[in-house]
Amino acid sequence: MYARTTKDRRQQQGLPVTDRSGRTIGRLIGRQYYKLITRPDQILRSPPGFGFDVWAMDFYVLPRVDLLVVEDKVHGRVYRSSAQNFVEHRMEINRGAGPQYVLPLAYWETEGGTVTQSAPAQNVPDRQTDPATAPPSPHQDRLL
Repeated sequence: MYARTTKDRRQQQGLPVTDRSGRTIGRLIGRQYYKLITRPDQILRSPPGFGFDVWAMDFYVLPRVDLLVVEDKVHGRVYRSSAQNFVEHRMEINRGAGPQYVLPLAYWETEGGTVTQSAPAQNVPDRQTDPATAPPSPHQDRLL
């Protein structure tokens, strides 16, 4: 999808989609929008999902596509969502980079990669345990 060499750039498909500052944020290939994730900080943690520039999505992408595809090089996964699903379930946020739409990961279809589950936390009291008798958290002193 994205070219790595000068020769490949000449043969690259699709139209680049840019934000207001002129940075390429994705590509329109046919009736699909492709976004490439190459760094972990490009994936939102809360809510877990991907951010899309509101201006670019409203004026360039959504009127022209049927499918959104996010290629996550970090975890080796490909996420797909219909444009209709995106419009129905998106949320708007602004965390300093301008207004963005976020589609939480729960609304994406996932292909490839391995889903890793973290090991259960140790020394964590049950919710039914009385807080007065629960052992103090080893990280609690960081809050002071």
